[in-house]
Amino acid sequence: MGKVALPMRRAALISLTALAGAVLLSGCGAEGVVSPTPVTVVGSLPTPTLAPATPAFKLKGDPVAGKGIFGKAGCAGCHTLSDAHATGTVGPNLDQAKPDYRLATARVTLGKGVMPSFKGQLTPQQIADVAAYVVKATGGTPP
Repeated sequence: MGKVALPMRRAALISLTALAGAVLLSGCGAEGVVSPTPVTVVGSLPTPTLAPATPAFKLKGDPVAGKGIFGKAGCAGCHTLSDAHATGTVGPNLDQAKPDYRLATARVTLGKGVMPSFKGQLTPQQIADVAAYVVKATGGTPP
């Protein structure tokens, strides 16, 4: 009787597992094949606006020179940038924002919101340098 009971238990266990699987699958509510209904959208998606190309954007920045400018121009007082040991909280956290070169040169040149324009305080080359530094320090590749 012991030799017969083991295969019967195995068969009962397999049957019970199959039944449980069938019950679970039937509870999904899948009655036939379901296809997504296409939705027609009228109009167009907004295109992202690029930051303006400033004179500094057209220059090749030097990240090494830009690191010094970042410190001297007071950028650390408003921005967080781990490479510069900056922990400011007024402006965006540059480590998280990871601006590209075009955006960085535009923001430093023109300012936006509480960010002042540095157009009269820094030369276009200095703006290019600090932008190249920020881009490199946040993992990007400056031009």
